[in-house]
Amino acid sequence: MLRHFYHEHKETLQKFDGLLVNNTVLERGLVIAPVIVAANTVQNASILGASFLLITFLTLVAASFVPKRFPYTVRVILYTLIACLLYIPIAKAMNGISSEAVFKVGIFLPLLVTNSLIVTKSETRFLKKKKLPMMVDVLCHTLGFYIVIMIVGIIRELFGNGSFLGHAVDLPVIFPVLMLPFGGFILVGFLAAAVQKFRLYLEEYSKHQFKTGRENK
Repeated sequence: MLRHFYHEHKETLQKFDGLLVNNTVLERGLVIAPVIVAANTVQNASILGASFLLITFLTLVAASFVPKRFPYTVRVILYTLIACLLYIPIAKAMNGISSEAVFKVGIFLPLLVTNSLIVTKSETRFLKKKKLPMMVDVLCHTLGFYIVIMIVGIIRELFGNGSFLGHAVDLPVIFPVLMLPFGGFILVGFLAAAVQKFRLYLEEYSKHQFKTGRENK
């Protein structure tokens, strides 16, 4: 039933594929370092996720107004400069929310200004579209990143440290390895495998339909 619904509305749903089946982290493996290294608590994950969403979305909206007559290299440099300018107030706001979390995520917060969606995907995907579809696509990709990093942060803090938002949670067993980058990498790998499995599940319907159509001819 789910596959049937997906293929009946595939053209519409593909506009929002950045949320899951074309997820920035789980499907493309982009902007993965902050997730596996720094997102080991809910606070860290929320700071990185919100910053990524705001910096990337606002940068690409502003980038859509940069004239195409500028050389490609100049355009990409301008996108990065815009992201740097946006980083200053966003980082200050995040520091006001949780200075401890900002300190803990370290270099991974400023590195968001040169993330792959801004530097590479801006020209190859997003800015090829008209403004409204582009904004929807960027929003879906940034929200997809936010959802993944929050899931990773919650699982790692809960099952790796036995706490949630800094408060102890009584669990029968915890796995401290989840707090390490290695644990984050393994967790992201399992999540990516689950998304790939779901993607194959959806695609099996079209293969079945194609096979049935050939047999009926």
